[in-house]
Amino acid sequence: MQVTSSKKEIWTMGSYSLLTLSIMVGFMYLNTFATEVLKVPAATLAAALGVAKFLDFCFSLFAGVIIEKVKIGKTGKNQSWLYLGRWILAVMILAEVFNTSGAPLIVRVAVLSVSYTVLNCLMNILQTAYYGVLAAVAGPNMANRNAMTINMTRQMTVVTLITSFIPVLVSHLPFGNWNYFIISFVFMIPMPLALGAIAKAGDGKDVPVGGGTEANKVNVWDMLSTLVRNPQMLVLFITFSVLYIAQYTYQANYTYYFIYVLGDFSKMTLSTLCSGIFGFFAAMFMPKVAAKLGKRHSCVFGFTLMGLSLILINFFGAPGGHGNLVAYIVIMFLFSLGNYTWMPFMVTMYLDAGEHFLYKTGKDTRAIAAGLSSPPMKIGMTIGNTLGLSLLASTGFISGGGFAVDAAWVSSFMRVTYLLPGIIYIAAALFLILFHKISDKDAAMYAEANAERMKQQQKQAEK
Repeated sequence: MQVTSSKKEIWTMGSYSLLTLSIMVGFMYLNTFATEVLKVPAATLAAALGVAKFLDFCFSLFAGVIIEKVKIGKTGKNQSWLYLGRWILAVMILAEVFNTSGAPLIVRVAVLSVSYTVLNCLMNILQTAYYGVLAAVAGPNMANRNAMTINMTRQMTVVTLITSFIPVLVSHLPFGNWNYFIISFVFMIPMPLALGAIAKAGDGKDVPVGGGTEANKVNVWDMLSTLVRNPQMLVLFITFSVLYIAQYTYQANYTYYFIYVLGDFSKMTLSTLCSGIFGFFAAMFMPKVAAKLGKRHSCVFGFTLMGLSLILINFFGAPGGHGNLVAYIVIMFLFSLGNYTWMPFMVTMYLDAGEHFLYKTGKDTRAIAAGLSSPPMKIGMTIGNTLGLSLLASTGFISGGGFAVDAAWVSSFMRVTYLLPGIIYIAAALFLILFHKISDKDAAMYAEANAERMKQQQKQAEK
């Protein structure tokens, strides 16, 4: 199947990566900001963000239903949410890293938690709406969908290169505790423009507000029961939940490797910059390798390689209690290869499961299929971040320093930050290869058949 979308459409849909740029300061460095700037104890932070992430997860379950049921704007149902939500998102991005260091602890925790919760709840809707627009612009052509998501992944390598300088910026800009806020403001500026362009690309293609036939509309029960009735969707849901638990257990703590094991947070810029360069080249050729492997096998390969990379870092990243930055950077090259092997295909696998369900049952839950790609991330954030911070606290870590960074502490830190997540990554790979059954060929057939069915239903509805 050949790509039929225009280059402008492919690049416009790929610009969703600028949303990632806008949230990256809070997304990657929120724990560091909270413990090192706001001086929130790790155990308190784990509890506060655990509650926030749980609320975020609950909300994520209904993102697809909200888009279906809540009628806003006069454009397509997905477009309208992108047009409105981008401005609310911009405010929350800044509130999340607002400097409240002089306020009482309860105020610091409240501002952080509330802004984090609102931001992530809104992201559930915006991500679902984005994939709704993507499916509308790409049509049933699977090559179009893959081209758009691959392009987004490639554009994200540029985002990685830009954001690699965050550790140096927050360490050396002259604004003290406001450094995180200022960087967030600058990175946020392109986001509303990108989401506006994406929304406009859906003109005449997105489903109108209140549009669609009654036979294909879904209710809350459809949302909750989709996983039960669609075994392949459930397999993906479990697989990516486990994957994200690994990811966020690792991401909760890895910045402290540079702050305390290496003793210099700014060194993280060199590591992240190298990862960004590696990622750029990996994003150029790994999706091509993955396309030959097929979505399922590319995910299994990617998960396994990432898991092995983190396990290797546990053994070679801090021998004798002293950090080894060269070994860390070299091993993380393997991690980048694994990451860009599976990343472009995650949501398209959910869409495949939605197409499969529509083909088999006649019930259109494809909007829900896209929405269900978000809750596993929320599960991972809730469990992984809470687990990571709790295990970090158990090592004797104290926010802002003041504890002994000796060989025993480093060994404990490496196990909870790298070894444990590495094992979980490999568990996700094993589960997927054992239980996922939809081939790429089958998915293309389902999409084409469903597009023809929907066309016929629309014609009947217009008579």
